[in-house]
Amino acid sequence: MKRMIGLFTLILSCLLLLGCHAVEPEEVYLISALGFDKTDSGVRLVAEVPLTRESEADKMEVRIFEGNGRSAPAALEDMKTGLAKQLEFGHCALAVLGKGIEGEVLDEVLECLRSWQIPLSATVVYSPDARDLLGQGSLSAPAVGYEIPDILRLISRERGVNFRCRVYEVDSSGGSFQIPRFLPNGEEVAQVDRLDGLCIYREKKAVKIV
Repeated sequence: MKRMIGLFTLILSCLLLLGCHAVEPEEVYLISALGFDKTDSGVRLVAEVPLTRESEADKMEVRIFEGNGRSAPAALEDMKTGLAKQLEFGHCALAVLGKGIEGEVLDEVLECLRSWQIPLSATVVYSPDARDLLGQGSLSAPAVGYEIPDILRLISRERGVNFRCRVYEVDSSGGSFQIPRFLPNGEEVAQVDRLDGLCIYREKKAVKIV
């Protein structure tokens, strides 16, 4: 309950802040997580957006938006097509790198995280299919974008593990880093069991799962 109250407070604060910049709250989607997958034709971009209903303020609906393009920026433009509201990235808490996001594509994705002004403190993780990870939802939080950082904070506190997987840490690594690997929810999976080891990148290429 405390987490839900905190989340609603965060969303309300974001909306008030956006209002100060002449953007009406009802004109924006606040993104909680982004996922990037390599496809045969380019890149698939997935955005997770938690929404509250005016008639049911204590309930939250999560929507998934998707775009495809030859590049990540092109996928974003495809995603925007048909949306009635602007996308707001300033409170995105999670970025998911799917299989194949390596080399020049990884450089492009990291550049997008910078240019879209994703918070430097946002968590970066790996999943074989970013769309599946975000699309199957969360078991313990309103959205996957909030659940996974919570899981990592819990593991860090209880096991003393230091995950260096913030946007600024990955971006400044020179292409050699390791990030947590997460799998989509199963029917009976426990919260921390979603963490399935680490994905190690060397010279911008995923080379090992440990």
